[in-house]
Amino acid sequence: MFNEDKTIAAAQKVMLEILQEIHKICVENNITYWLEAGTLLGAVRHKGFIPWDDDSDVSMPRADYEKFLKIAQKKLPEDMFLQTSDTDKEYPLPWAKIRKNGTLLVETGETGEEKYHHGIFVDIFSYDYYESEAVIKKLQWARTTKDEKNKYPKGSLKRLFAGLYANVVCCVSMRAIEKKRKYLIEHRNEYTADKCHFFSYSADVGYVYPNTVDDILPVKLAENIFEGKSFYIPNRPDRLLEATYGHNYMQLPPVEQRKTHAKKIGVNF
Repeated sequence: MFNEDKTIAAAQKVMLEILQEIHKICVENNITYWLEAGTLLGAVRHKGFIPWDDDSDVSMPRADYEKFLKIAQKKLPEDMFLQTSDTDKEYPLPWAKIRKNGTLLVETGETGEEKYHHGIFVDIFSYDYYESEAVIKKLQWARTTKDEKNKYPKGSLKRLFAGLYANVVCCVSMRAIEKKRKYLIEHRNEYTADKCHFFSYSADVGYVYPNTVDDILPVKLAENIFEGKSFYIPNRPDRLLEATYGHNYMQLPPVEQRKTHAKKIGVNF
């Protein structure tokens, strides 16, 4: 049985524990990682978790990511689970998570009845190299256009028209970009730091941003940056945060936009 914690404090406590374990494994095995997305924003703006945030993210260069996956399976404590499509056959996402056994976090879009591990987690993303900003902007446009309909209620005319625009009006452009996206995934080992200036999420993640290699690397250890603990952050965290959240990332969003990802959080005591 799980005790549901409405305040998300239990989830943040578990996520911090997982983050520290990731940091430990990476330091001991010379693996490059950095705080990512809302976790990086929380570190810079709040010196810890964004108060309403119930997920955490780190990223790694592709080679380090693959190295981490091999080592983590052996080094993680028994109460944590490395989740990938290899370790959890029903898991549908193209990036890894580390889950805490004996916990529960059901996200928006999930029922909780899926046959994969639903423990409280930290997302681990891989970064790949891109040859041009133009390619990244095309991938961004395609994702934004596809997601536009999700802004509107199901069954509404606006949602219908947004879907028609993405699937009919833009179908030729979408097909070309999807072909390029698949090519990037299949040939990603051909794109290397000596050939490419841009560095972002793997194309199979869906979201990419025009970060340069210098924005991210070399990473730097930031003392007491997150909940009083030290973690690695990108070389230029402000550039990464601006690309993801805009120039006003230090401003708190309106109350109505402070949304959590979870429908249910539980810890097995």
